[in-house]
Amino acid sequence: MSIFSWRRARAILSKEFKHILRDPFTLMMALMLPLLIVLILGSSIEFNIKHIDLAYVDNDKTMASRKLIETFGSSNYFKPYDVANADVGFDDVVAGRARAVLVVPPNFEKDTLSGDGGNIQIMVDGTESSSISSVSNYLVAINQDAYFKIQDMPKNFAVKNPEYKIRYLFNPELNSRWFAVPGLSAVIIALVAIMLTTLTICREWERGSMEMLLSTPATRLDIIVGKITPYAILSFIGFLLVFVVARLVFKVPFIGSYWQLIFGTWLFVLGYLAIGLMISVSTKKQDVAVQYAAIVGLLPTVILSGFVFPIEYMSRGYRIASSVFPARFYMDITRDQFLKGSAFVDIWWLYAILALQAVIVFGVSVFRFKRSLE
Repeated sequence: MSIFSWRRARAILSKEFKHILRDPFTLMMALMLPLLIVLILGSSIEFNIKHIDLAYVDNDKTMASRKLIETFGSSNYFKPYDVANADVGFDDVVAGRARAVLVVPPNFEKDTLSGDGGNIQIMVDGTESSSISSVSNYLVAINQDAYFKIQDMPKNFAVKNPEYKIRYLFNPELNSRWFAVPGLSAVIIALVAIMLTTLTICREWERGSMEMLLSTPATRLDIIVGKITPYAILSFIGFLLVFVVARLVFKVPFIGSYWQLIFGTWLFVLGYLAIGLMISVSTKKQDVAVQYAAIVGLLPTVILSGFVFPIEYMSRGYRIASSVFPARFYMDITRDQFLKGSAFVDIWWLYAILALQAVIVFGVSVFRFKRSLE
């Protein structure tokens, strides 16, 4: 008898599809969960901080101080509101009603127009270190813009330093959703693939139906291929749903190659199906398998993939650890194809690593499945 027969695997595949169609939870997890995740996280994730509450104290009350406040208000980054004095502004920061306090001193207009450069005091809430640098950059840029408005001269007038014009490639508006939503596809595929595959094998062990499958002419490879193929298809459908939502709802551009993205997605799906298979054949219990799936699969996908924290800013040990997981390389592929559109010859090594990881983990899973039955 041959090691693998597509006819035997197809029979198990047909059985698994019928089980999925009779199981509303599986269908909801495979199809509805990706939509909910991309809609909720895609709408809530925002790396560009806007509408920052800014308390201000105007002790000068001149045309210059009004132009300064108006410049902050018209920037779309700050929402200035008047307070009686600096102490009230400080209390608002403590209470969380404001993120910063701007204090305009007396004689501000006089000092500014005389060329002495009027000084203003800005107190910023430093407890949220993730956003403090962005807020500080906004303050510097807007303050410079206000200076030119107060002087009533063009921005490039009497500037001795070289003028730099910055052009942001691939994401000219620095839209954080263009960066975050493509990365969500990796998180969603990992969630669907690893969870569904883990649960289906363990379910067979707990219900005692695995022994029935093993008593048939189907080989272990037939069983594995037949059982994971439906979940590979469901995982890819989840990716297609995320892609449609990214393009139609969040207006994320796509300038790459469809076949490159699809090819990389299939390799990534196979890699996480293999991880789920390895967990299920190692544990054989659904509750234990779910915990392992979260620890081994989902947490590294979010933390060590570059989805939240840039890989290049991690320590060397974490960079090495991130290379073990397929999400690290698929994240680069999906963001590249959405925004940059690199040719296959430039990023072929990413696909090669995904393929190698999938083959190794799948081989280990088949080996452990074989040993566990002896």
